Amino acid sequence: MLKIDSSICTSCGSCARACPGYVIEIEAGGAVDKYPENCIDCGHCVAVCPVDAIVNERMDPSGFPARVDPCISFEAFNHLARNRRSTRRFKKDPLSREHVEKLVDSAHYAPTGENAQELEYLVINDPARIAMIRDAMARQFKQLHSLVKGLYGFVVLAMGKEEARRSRASLGRIMAKWAEGKDAGEDPFLRTAPTLLIIHSKQKTFMAQTDAGIAGYHVMLAAEVLGIGSVWNGFHQTFCGLNGSMRRVSLVPKGHKVLASISLGYPDVKYRRNVFRRPVRSRIVDHGEP
Repeated sequence: MLKIDSSICTSCGSCARACPGYVIEIEAGGAVDKYPENCIDCGHCVAVCPVDAIVNERMDPSGFPARVDPCISFEAFNHLARNRRSTRRFKKDPLSREHVEKLVDSAHYAPTGENAQELEYLVINDPARIAMIRDAMARQFKQLHSLVKGLYGFVVLAMGKEEARRSRASLGRIMAKWAEGKDAGEDPFLRTAPTLLIIHSKQKTFMAQTDAGIAGYHVMLAAEVLGIGSVWNGFHQTFCGLNGSMRRVSLVPKGHKVLASISLGYPDVKYRRNVFRRPVRSRIVDHGEP
């Protein structure tokens, strides 16, 4: 609950304006915790109070330090965003424990809907477990490839002729590449990544999937800063959603849904150019436009 020291409160109203749940109202004696049941423990009121008159008893002050200017220009951030590429060829070395902890910490500070903070992070950094996951994905791929071939007519109806043809060819090429090079270390499933980060939760709130996407991109940007390559592994995420055995081999807790999977490792390729993007499609509606 909130504790507001009325003896130093200046009634400036900053806390009431910042509160997303309209919990605080300004009365004659200062700020009042009027609707505590609406509080989501976001800490905005504590963060904006100019005289430190507010304390949230559910929040440890040691984990709530003073804000520090990020000291990063837009140009520097834009350079980082443009530099980041999806890496699909990694060195064999697992990530260091220090780097793993930094990546998880960067994800932990991503915003979440209603401040739910329900996401959990599982980092597979063990070569033996990675090999088990890779083999399980290969079996899933084989089944998917057979299904697409066997039900191709239905796939065409669902996806359209051109997209169905492309998907069938892509799956076939992946399976052929695996058969040709698996003994030599070829890996079209985890892309030779030694580390897999899985974001999961019981998904109690409807924003969990969006929250995971934001947290995942925090990880990818932090990885770029640390010299770590990353790629979103949609195949692993999808297979975990379809198959309980994939979740079990990936050590996902029972009752949890995999919301994101990211392959990570030290890059075995060096990119010399930024990403290419087609012209942006956007519309900015200014004042007075119909």
